[in-house]
Amino acid sequence: MNRLFFKIILSVVLTLTFNVDNALLAQISHGGAPLFYAPASSLLKSSGNNFFIEMPPFDVDSLLKEDKLKESNIRGSFRFAHKFYVNIEKGKTGYNYTLPDGTKVWQVGIRSAGAHSINVYFSEYKVPEGGKLFLYNSNKTHVIGSFTHENNSEDDILPIQPVAGDEIIVEYQEPADSKFEAKLKIAEINHDYKGLLNYAPPQTEPSGTNPDDYTCMPDVLCINPDNDNIRSVVLLIINGNTLCSGTLLNTTNNDGEPVVLTAVHCLNDEIFLRPNINYAKVAGTVVCFFNYRKPVCNQTQSQIRRMKGTEEMSIAGAIPLSIAIKNDMALLRLKNTPPDYYQPYYAGWNVNSNAGVNTPFINIHHPAGLVSKYGSTNTNLRIIDFLAFFFNPGSHWEVASWDIGSTAGGSSGSPLFDNQGLLVGGLSGGDSFCDKKLPDSFFALYKSWGYTPDVGIPLKNCLNPDNLEITQCTGYDPNKDKPLVRLKNGNYNNGDELLNSNLNSPRSGLVFGHNSIYTKEFAEEFSTEKDVELIGAYLLAPVTSTASASQIKVKAYSGTLSAENLVASEVFYPTYSDYSNISESFSEKPKTMTSVATESFVKFREEKEAGKKFYISYEITYPSGRDFSVFNMIFDSPQKNSAWLCDVDGRWFPATEHPYAPMSASLTIEPLVRYTSGVNLSTPVRKKDSIVYLKSSQQLQVNTDNPNEKGIINIYSLAGQLLYKIPYWGNNPVNIPTFNTGNIIIVKALSESGVKTCKIVIFHI
Repeated sequence: MNRLFFKIILSVVLTLTFNVDNALLAQISHGGAPLFYAPASSLLKSSGNNFFIEMPPFDVDSLLKEDKLKESNIRGSFRFAHKFYVNIEKGKTGYNYTLPDGTKVWQVGIRSAGAHSINVYFSEYKVPEGGKLFLYNSNKTHVIGSFTHENNSEDDILPIQPVAGDEIIVEYQEPADSKFEAKLKIAEINHDYKGLLNYAPPQTEPSGTNPDDYTCMPDVLCINPDNDNIRSVVLLIINGNTLCSGTLLNTTNNDGEPVVLTAVHCLNDEIFLRPNINYAKVAGTVVCFFNYRKPVCNQTQSQIRRMKGTEEMSIAGAIPLSIAIKNDMALLRLKNTPPDYYQPYYAGWNVNSNAGVNTPFINIHHPAGLVSKYGSTNTNLRIIDFLAFFFNPGSHWEVASWDIGSTAGGSSGSPLFDNQGLLVGGLSGGDSFCDKKLPDSFFALYKSWGYTPDVGIPLKNCLNPDNLEITQCTGYDPNKDKPLVRLKNGNYNNGDELLNSNLNSPRSGLVFGHNSIYTKEFAEEFSTEKDVELIGAYLLAPVTSTASASQIKVKAYSGTLSAENLVASEVFYPTYSDYSNISESFSEKPKTMTSVATESFVKFREEKEAGKKFYISYEITYPSGRDFSVFNMIFDSPQKNSAWLCDVDGRWFPATEHPYAPMSASLTIEPLVRYTSGVNLSTPVRKKDSIVYLKSSQQLQVNTDNPNEKGIINIYSLAGQLLYKIPYWGNNPVNIPTFNTGNIIIVKALSESGVKTCKIVIFHI
C-alpha cells in the first residue's frame, strides 16, 4: 500500500486533529522599549506570587507520536506547538498600576513549563494612539514590539510571534491623555514543544528533531543567487502551529497587489476530514516571512553552515481570494503590502497547458521552516492524478525525480518555476527525500485558471482582472526604478574566511566585541560612486552567550566618524533573532544566538542621506561579560582594511593601528541603501558596464583594469540554472554558446578582484 495513503487512512481512523482554530500574526513592530521593572521584574525573583498564569501540563510524547503519524507526503502538517484556550483580559487579570507621569501600565506573566517558545493570540486588540504593547521573556533576552494603534485592524485581533522561553511577560503602556482605554484580551497560548530554535532537519527523511540543512537541498543563495524569484518565496506560519511555503505573485496590473499562492492543505491540515472549514478565519492567522535565507555560503564552521537568516521582515493576516479545494490551490491577499525595504519580488506565472516541457524547472522552498532551499529537474512534467480519492483527476504536475534537491514537510505550497522563471504550480506532496529519488506532485496552475472555486472568485479574475488575452505574465519588481542595494566589502561567499578574532594574552576578549581593554564601538567603512540614502543594516553575528536588550546600538555616520556626523542611531536587540513567528521553524531562538550564527536586520526609523562615504557601527556597553560581535575577515593588504574601532576615550582608529592586534580587516555589516540617482551600483565601487555583450560576434568581454586578471564566467538561465562555465583572461573577448534571439541569460564573472553580474538579452546581428 502506498505509504502516503496508509498514513492518511490511519490518520482518518484515529481522527487526529491539528487545532485549526489557532491564530498567529507576525505584525510589523514600531520600536521602543518596555519598562523592564516593577512589578514584573521584582515579582520574577519570588516564587510565592501569582503574577504568572500557569498553563496545565500535557503529554508531549503523545503529540510527537501524532506528528510522526501525520508526516505523510501531503507535505504541510508540520506542527510544532500545543494550544491552550484562555481568557486573559486587561483590567481583569494581571497587574495594573500608574507611573508618576500618569502612564498606565498593564503587565501579566504567562508560564508554560518546558516550552521552547510561547506565542499568544489577542482575540481583542484595540489600542489608542500612544499605546505600546511589548512581549518579552523573563530574563529579558528576547523582546518584541512595540505594537501600537497602527496594528489595529477591522477584526480587532492580533496574533503575536513567539517569544523564546517558557516564561513570558506581556506589558502594555498607555499615556494618561489617551483618547480611550485599550481593549486587550488573550484567547490562545501556543506552547512550542519541538524547540525549533535549535531545529535542524536530518539528512534523510524528516523526523522533526535536529536543525542542520538537508545535505541534498542546497541553500538557494549558494547555487542560484541572481534569480529574482528568490525574493518572491515566503515562509508561512498558519494557525500558530503549522509551517508551509508560499509565493508572492504578480497580476497583469503590475501594481504590487500582495497576493500569495500556497496549497489549500496548508490552511487545513484536516482537508480530507473537514474540507469546508472557515478559510477566511484561517487566512487571518497567516504570517509571511520574507527574505528568510542563509546569507553565507562556502564556510566550513558548523555555526556558519547552519546560519539563520533575518526574521525581522514579516506581514501578518490575509484574506482568501480563490480557494480550489479539489485542486489544492489557494490564493490569498495579504492585509498589508510589503514595505520597500523587504525588497519584495512578485513572480510571474504561466498557465499554458503545455508548460510541462519548459525545462529545467526550479523549486524554491522552506522545508521544515528552514532557510530557502533549492531544487531543480531537467525532466519534462506530466499531468497525473494525485490522491484521486480526493483531489480532481489530472490536476497535478509530476516531477518524476530531482536532479538537485528534494522536498520535505514545510515545502508544501512552494512554487515550481519554468525555464523562463514563470510559476507553473505549487507543491501538494510526494515521496521524495534526500536518499530517495521519488516523485513529487505540484498542483497545476492552469487547472485552476477558469475553475469555479469553493471560496472567492476564479483564479484568472484575480491574476488577470482585465481579462487580457494572455496566458503568461512576467514578474514585477516595485523597486526597479529606485533599486535598493545591499552592500558588503568582504567576499565571504567566494574565499574570504569569516573569523571572530580574539585578543592575545595577557589581554582577553574579542577584537571586535567585548574585551578587557573596553573597546566600545566598531564600524565598517563604505565608499560608493553615487550618493546614497541609508535604509537599514544587516549584521552577521557569531554565536554569543547573551546580548541583553538595550545593550547594543547600531549607528550610521556620514563622511567621518564623529558625533557631528551621526545620521542615525537605533537600539538593537540581538536577541530578536529567531523566527519570531514560527515557533517551530522560525522557531525563535531568543536572539541570544546561543546555538548558531545569525543574521539580523536593523531598520533606521527614517531614510537618511549619507553621501558617498559613510560608516555603519555597533556600540556595546560594559561590564558583565557580554560577548557580542560580528564576524570579521583578515586580509594581507593594508589597503583592504575597512574596519574601525573606538577606544574607551572615544578615539577612533583603523584596525591596522590596533595597539595589541593590528590587522587589515573587514566586518560583516551590510547596509541596505538606495542610490539617490536611481543607479544600481554596489560596494566596492565597480566599473559601469563591467560585462559587455558583443552582439556582432556573439562574445562576452569582461572590463577590468588588470590585463592579467584571470577568472571564470558562469552563465545561468533566467530560472537560475547554471548552463556553462567559461574561463576568461583580462579584457579578451570570449566566445559563448549559441542562444536563440530573445533568450535572457544571467552572466556572472568571478575573479580575485570580485564578482561582476549582469543580465543579457540575446540578439543576433
